[in-house]
Amino acid sequence: MPLYAYVCEKCGTEFEVFVSMSKKEAGWQPQCPRCGSAETRHVFKGAALIGRSAEAPPRGGCCSRR
Repeated sequence: MPLYAYVCEKCGTEFEVFVSMSKKEAGWQPQCPRCGSAETRHVFKGAALIGRSAEAPPRGGCCSRR
């Protein structure tokens, strides 16, 4: 199940919920865990990339001899 980020329009609380894609596409709307309001909206958060850096390979290619 994907993790979705939401913000409450009433109190400004940001929260995340796990919900199936089919349930979300069917119009499911979470309630704010702080104030209980159903006036919430989905927000997009940036994703972090884990792994090798995006630096350019050494001049002459990655397998060149020195």
